[in-house]
Amino acid sequence: MRSVIIDSDWGGDVMQLASILLSRPTEYELLGATVTFGNATHNQNLDNAGAMLRFLGMDSQISRYPGALAPSGKEFQPEGDEAHGRTGLGDAVLPLSSYLPEEQSTVDFLLERLEQEIEDSITLIATGPQTNVAEAIRQAPETMARLKEIRIMGGCIDPMQGYRVDENLKRTSEKPIARKGNITETAEFNFQQAPHDAKVVLESGIPIALFPMDCTHQLTFTEERANRLKDTLSSEPEKLQQLLDLLQAPEAMDQAKFGINSVMHDVHTTVSMVAPELYLGRHGTVSIEEDGEVNFSPEAGGRHWACERITNPDAVFEILLASLEALLIEK
Repeated sequence: MRSVIIDSDWGGDVMQLASILLSRPTEYELLGATVTFGNATHNQNLDNAGAMLRFLGMDSQISRYPGALAPSGKEFQPEGDEAHGRTGLGDAVLPLSSYLPEEQSTVDFLLERLEQEIEDSITLIATGPQTNVAEAIRQAPETMARLKEIRIMGGCIDPMQGYRVDENLKRTSEKPIARKGNITETAEFNFQQAPHDAKVVLESGIPIALFPMDCTHQLTFTEERANRLKDTLSSEPEKLQQLLDLLQAPEAMDQAKFGINSVMHDVHTTVSMVAPELYLGRHGTVSIEEDGEVNFSPEAGGRHWACERITNPDAVFEILLASLEALLIEK
């Protein structure tokens, strides 16, 4: 069995990636849900983590841990663009968990579990700003080196066609531009929010599998996929509507900046664990600028693996759909 910890800002994307693991209890053990600031505030995300785990029927089994309120050395988190709404859940309203979060901090939990477990036995999924992970590395680099790998959604390697928008997400021109980011024109949100922390993680020497935005944009929540979801969960109309709200949360931003349906970003960090044949990439070195822009230098044997292509996006969605069905439909 493979042991996993999920560190994130716990919005709808994280519910998707968690469902892949939680629907396979004989293959994966989720040791804990650790929380950071990101698409919403840390405290909102801590509530969201409990609500997500309750939605998946697992909040009594998976503990959640408080983490970073802002990037290392900062008092407040940077301004975002509310791509997932003020709560990080779009229009979805989910019941909160009745289980309280742990008092132990994320960093202490990470280091304690890594000391307890066999070396190279824990995979860390990190799909928000990298502050929790960076702080743990700064405190105890030898302990964090016991990780098997870190699987990150972040950055953007190859520019994509997009549009320039104003602060209200209105396009300032219909002339396409090259974008390497969804929060700024050159930076993806997770890395832009705490670039110095991302730098610490990328330079740690820990093996990293990176799923950059130019990879994750290959899977969007199209009308056809929405219809597949509706067919599958027709017996659970309330859960279906909550899922639709979560999956469509970033629609306005993605349409304005890229002219596409809602992007499904984080789920690839775990689908690629159960179906690695659906992902192609290269090894090399990922570096990050002060503004969060990412660069990639391919090299054989590099400790960073960056995803370049999803070979069958429909197959990825079907794996997610089967996972949600297993967790959400009462047998």
